[in-house]
Amino acid sequence: MIDTNTNETITTENNELKFLNTEEVAAALGCSLPTARKIMRRPDFPLIRVGKNMRVSKSAFMKWADSRRI
Repeated sequence: MIDTNTNETITTENNELKFLNTEEVAAALGCSLPTARKIMRRPDFPLIRVGKNMRVSKSAFMKWADSRRI
C-alpha cells in the first residue's frame, strides 16, 4: 500500500518501508531545511531521488545517523 500523504509508506508482508522527506530529516536532526538539504546531498548519505524529490528510507537514515554518532 502506498500512502500519498507526506509520510509515504509501502507495506509488504510483515515489513513496512517508510520514506522521510527533507522536512522530516530536518526535524529529526534539529536543523534548518537548507542544512538538511546540504546533508542529504553528502556522498555518504543514503539518498533516493525521484525526479527533484529527495527521500531516504527511515531504516537507512537511522543506520546512517547511528554510524555518525560519536
